[in-house]
Amino acid sequence: MIDQLISSFRNFQEAIIQGFPSFIVGVTLLVFFIIIGSLIRSYTKRKLLKKVKDKLLVNFIGRIIFLSMLVIGVVIFLNQVGLGKAAGGLLAGAGVSAIVIGFAFKDIGENFLAGFFLAFSRPFSIGDVVEVEGIKGKVKSLSFRNTHIRTFDGRDIFVPNAILIKHPLVNFTRDGLLRYDFTIGLDYGDDIPKAVSLIKQTLEKETKIEHGEALKPFILLEEFSTSTINLRIFFWVNSFNYQHEMAVLRTEIMNNILVSLAKNGFSMPADIVELKIYQEGQPIPLKMQSQQLHKTNQN
Repeated sequence: MIDQLISSFRNFQEAIIQGFPSFIVGVTLLVFFIIIGSLIRSYTKRKLLKKVKDKLLVNFIGRIIFLSMLVIGVVIFLNQVGLGKAAGGLLAGAGVSAIVIGFAFKDIGENFLAGFFLAFSRPFSIGDVVEVEGIKGKVKSLSFRNTHIRTFDGRDIFVPNAILIKHPLVNFTRDGLLRYDFTIGLDYGDDIPKAVSLIKQTLEKETKIEHGEALKPFILLEEFSTSTINLRIFFWVNSFNYQHEMAVLRTEIMNNILVSLAKNGFSMPADIVELKIYQEGQPIPLKMQSQQLHKTNQN
């Protein structure tokens, strides 16, 4: 029994010694293909970036190239160390494995295919501001499984690619333009045409908004409310400068219009409440607690 164990150990040792050169060559070839994959990925990305400005697509193609070279290196490594049958079985069974893995990891496969379509259909690019399923922020990167979105309150959210395919996606910076609006209420006794003219003059002085032929600010009479005549003011901004906090710009414009109207005698009244007493000729009933009355007398 002991002789058999010693013999088996010696055979195993000899097999390791004999296979060690092949193992070294296999590892060397694997490292070689990894390095070649990295170099080809970098070279391809540099060339593509000169012709294609979409970094999202370029990065995705680079990942596919590197992954392909890595798979080739692994197969060659297995052949070199004497596991050719395993490598052949791996390639031959790729179709069956894909089906099995597809059922086992349905979401992963779904997100991978969604990432592929997103990279080539390009509904957004890196740096675009998008919103999907209530998640709003700037696109930072696209991987095989998810898309990295950085929200404006500092959260890093990794959205599965399938969600971006299945649900409506809003791209705020696709064409570089975004329209904002707000409502302002004026008193019924105010000169509304004069107020509209004054607001237009104020908006014309704003350098941070667009003033093109089709992008001029405009004002609409929205409604006659209970206490005010409401005007809705519309203006366009360059959404490529989205990092400059559009909410702050909107607040600044609202304040400038408010100051301009106030200087010219326009008022923005509060809600008016009409109190009706149906017992005509009767005194208005008032009731005060003694404790409250005592505190009032002390003050």
